[in-house]
Amino acid sequence: MVMAVVLSPSLGAAAPASRAAEAVARSLCALVRATVEGVVREAVIVGSVEDELAEIADHAGCGLIETRTAAEGLARAAAQSRSQVAFVLKGGFIPQSGFVEEAGDLLLDGAAFRGALLRRTPDSLMTRLAPGLAEPVGVFALCAELRELAPCDLNQLIRRLKIRHTLGARAQKVV
Repeated sequence: MVMAVVLSPSLGAAAPASRAAEAVARSLCALVRATVEGVVREAVIVGSVEDELAEIADHAGCGLIETRTAAEGLARAAAQSRSQVAFVLKGGFIPQSGFVEEAGDLLLDGAAFRGALLRRTPDSLMTRLAPGLAEPVGVFALCAELRELAPCDLNQLIRRLKIRHTLGARAQKVV
């Protein structure tokens, strides 16, 4: 079972994203089936105070970490996690069908677990021809590695982990 961390689009931005709360809410809603299936144990929203995410976190029954930077939010989320594995997802993206099954299979790897990327659905000719070039919008990683690497954002986490495995399921941008 994993801890899901949904990152607000406002993190690291010069100004709060206009629809950050909606982006986070829609990403959280997409993870409900993963919770019911036993893949996700706990969820945490990481966002800035200006995003006004407290009500969403309260209704969703998940944790909320209010911070200005993704680095601090990821560190705090990893520190309070009860799970060994974290799934970090950019707010505004929803995993498509097949994600829950594939994530469940990934967690069965046990000691061989090396992480996995969730990429955006192809949105250009280039990413249709070479899907591996699609932007990574989510990552499965060990919480211990999150604490140890202290990444400043999702992209830096992916670079430092050097994850080679990409899920077959994709994530669609909704906000």
